[in-house]
Amino acid sequence: MRLIRAGLFAIVLWVLIFFEVSILMFGLGLGEGNPIFHTIHFVFASLFVIVLGFAYFYPKKVKKGFLQGLLVGIIFVVIGIILDCVITIPIFIIPQGGSYVFLIKPYILLQEIWTIVLCFLVGMIKKS
Repeated sequence: MRLIRAGLFAIVLWVLIFFEVSILMFGLGLGEGNPIFHTIHFVFASLFVIVLGFAYFYPKKVKKGFLQGLLVGIIFVVIGIILDCVITIPIFIIPQGGSYVFLIKPYILLQEIWTIVLCFLVGMIKKS
């Protein structure tokens, strides 16, 4: 397990999702309550996780396997939560009357679980 490598990939994932959500909300005017927003976000976030998961496991020096995929998924989620707590929530959510409860919204929790599952599957696929 290369923690620094996984951490850097997690930061890249968070930045990609941040820009994707910003484009959906501010560029296209889709809000959180819109099912189209959730559908597009789910698809793009899943693609980002899959691509970064395969990129993480690409070098021959990196251990592969379902357990490694699970660990990478957990690192992706934990670093994403930390970055949300430090950047997203204080700057964007709280000024609009929100709070840290944002992190336990059902679609956020579902996306975090899905990220772990996708990384688990990518690690399992890359083992062979």
